[in-house]
Parts: sequence; C-alpha cells; structure tokens
Amino acid sequence: MENLSHQIHVLTLVVKRQRDIPLVRSKAKLLGGICGFSGTKRIQIALMASEMARFMIKNTGGGRTVFNLVCASEASLNSRGPSGLMMHFLGKKAYLLEKPTKGKGEDFSQIFGPIKSMADDFRVNPYGKEDGFELKVVMLGGQASCDELLKGHERIRQQLFKDVEESYVENLRAKHEEVLSLLKTLSLKNKELDKVNAELLELSKDMESLVHERTVVEFALGIADKIRNPATVIGGLSRLLLKKLSDDFPDKDKIKAIFLEAQKLEAIVKDFEGLARQQERFLTQVGLQELVKEILDAWQPNFEKKGINLRFHAAREPILIRANPRTLKVAILHILKNAVDASPAGSELEINVDRRDGRPVLEIVDHGPGISSEVKARLFKELVTTKPSGTGVGLIMVHHIMKEHQGEVEIDSSPGKGTRVRLVFPERWKERQG
Repeated sequence: MENLSHQIHVLTLVVKRQRDIPLVRSKAKLLGGICGFSGTKRIQIALMASEMARFMIKNTGGGRTVFNLVCASEASLNSRGPSGLMMHFLGKKAYLLEKPTKGKGEDFSQIFGPIKSMADDFRVNPYGKEDGFELKVVMLGGQASCDELLKGHERIRQQLFKDVEESYVENLRAKHEEVLSLLKTLSLKNKELDKVNAELLELSKDMESLVHERTVVEFALGIADKIRNPATVIGGLSRLLLKKLSDDFPDKDKIKAIFLEAQKLEAIVKDFEGLARQQERFLTQVGLQELVKEILDAWQPNFEKKGINLRFHAAREPILIRANPRTLKVAILHILKNAVDASPAGSELEINVDRRDGRPVLEIVDHGPGISSEVKARLFKELVTTKPSGTGVGLIMVHHIMKEHQGEVEIDSSPGKGTRVRLVFPERWKERQG
C-alpha cells in the first residue's frame, strides 16, 4: 500500500442489513468501470465487495465499506496500468479466527484465499484486535489515467451519490447538501426500491455469470476443435513409424516422445469437450407453474409501477420439466422484462403455462408495438434490439438456454399487434449420447 502515490476517497457505505449488499456490489462495479477495468475484472470486484459485506454482516456485526480511487507509483506499475481501486472493509467488532480442529472450523485460506489471489495488494489487520476487523484490498490495472481521476473525482462523486445513502459524517465530508436531499426523497419509496433493485441486481449477476460460463465453454470447444485434427494426424503417423522402424533406429526415441505428446493433446481435447457435457449435471426436475409463479411474485412491483394488469393462467395438473432452474429463470426473466418494457401503461400482460400436443409451453403475450417480419427473421442470428440502450445479446442467450433444455423459442408478432413469445419444452427428455 505504501507504493500508492495518490488515494482519492470517493464513497463510504454503511453495511448493516442483507439489503445493503446489492448496493455495495453495484457501486463496486460502477467504480470498476470508472477506473477502466475490463468486464471480467469489474465482475470480480463487485463479487468480492458483496461477499465481504456479507461476511461483515454475519461475523462482525456489520461495518463500513470505504472506496478509494488509487494511482500506483511508477516503481510498482509494471504492466498493470496506471490506476485502480482500494476497498477498505471495517467491521464493528473483531473476528476471532480459530484454528480448525478435527475437520471443523475455517482457516485463513478458506475465507480470504480467493480474494487474496485476485488482489494486487491485500492486508488484514490482526483479526483478534479489540477495535474491530479490518481488511484492505487493492485492484490495479485500470485504463483510466491518474490525471483523469484526479481532475474528475468531483464528477465521480456526483455520479455515485445519485442513489447512495451514506453515513452523516461522510455526507459532511463529501456532498452534504446533495446527499441529505436525496435521503429525504429516497426514504419515501425505500422499501419498494430496495426490493426491485435487489431483484434486478441478482438478475444482472446471474446473466453475467451465465455469459461468462458460456464464453468459457465455447472458447474451450473452439480450442478443442482446432487441436483435434493435428493431434490425431501426428499421433497416427508417429504410431505407424514406431511400428515400422527397428529398435536400433537412431531417432526412434524422439519419434516415441512425439507420439506420447500427441496422446496428451488428444486427452486435453477430451477434457475440453467434457466441459459442455458437465452442464447437464445441473438439470433437475422442476415444476414449471411454481417457477413462473415465483418470478411473477418477485416482479409484482414492476407491474404495479406501470399499471399493467397481469392475467396468469396455469394448467391444473402439475407440469414437470427437466431444467437448470437458475439459467431457465434468467431466460424467463429476460422475456418478461422485454414484454413489460414493450407494454403501454395500463395494458394487459398474459402469462399462460399449459401443454401443446403434449409438450410443456410457457407463453408470454404483450400488447405492445410488435416486431416487423424483417427484424423477427434476424432475432436469433444477430445482435438485434429495438431499445435505444439495448445490446441484442439477450434473445440469443435465451435461444441458447432453450437449446440446452432441448426446447425452442417461438415468436409471433407483427407491427401494431403485440408480441407472443412461447418457450416450448420437450415432452420427453432425450439423453445425449456421450
């Protein structure tokens, strides 16, 4: 920490309750973006901050999370970049870490090891200290320059304070008038906003995690595909040579070494291909009606906010499907969010769970502006969106999730007549041959 030439305090969050955790996570991710970290690093920073907030609530009676923008000195930069983020976690009381005995308890590496492995600098004060728990973590490698951070820290504070409830002392230090005004406004709808924001943050976390997992699997399969043919050819030719050459051939040992390395490459290819098959282990029997009802209950504030009249129909007999509840929930939430965004205020939204020709079907119908046939034809092939701030990634992801569930996505829509989206699941699960 001594090698940091500048530290700019930008934010302190008080951590008391479980509902404070999503705010800590979102602000950590926002600051990661301000520092210019990559998307993967921003996710790491956000998860690290939320896990430490959860740790303090559980083990130290809550506390504070202090965020500082930092600039490393030239001597400590190397290839990590000119700026970064320091997260300072201060628990109210000490956390006495006992040595594990007979398989019980947790040691240092179990609790803080993953955080230490990701951090560029990591310091824990003695956690038996009477005045409380303290942990400092520094993440370097941001692409924003120190000059940009130094000149723009007031603007950064304003951006952060748009929805942040800080302690009174920190208000006086940073943005006293602005934050007090925001506190008065936020207190009117605090409960409702906390519930909706927590749900949206969890959805965002699941979507980011899913995209990351899929990227890793697709990358692994791409590597496996490129390695497979050369490895097979090299292994086959070297095997033939070993059979034909006599034992006294001068370079036979070298050819044998080539053959053994080719076998290792073939084994690596099989390991990569196994990643895709491993995803099926997370599939369990799920009640489709119960899963959809759970999602609709969580999203009730969104419907009420827009005055949408929800019509939910579900078949009386249980409809069971084989699914990964986490990823399927992400797909359903994305379709539902699109329908809510497209629906005019005060309109109806229809949700139906039933069977069609024996196959389980979830149908979501909105009465929005609809989609043209030209756009509809490209929905699952390109990054297409009708929203000003959209990316078009969502529907492609929904398509992939349904493929993993051996199902399909059907979209019926035309301009001015709304949109009907069906998630169709298989009547019987077909085991993939290995």
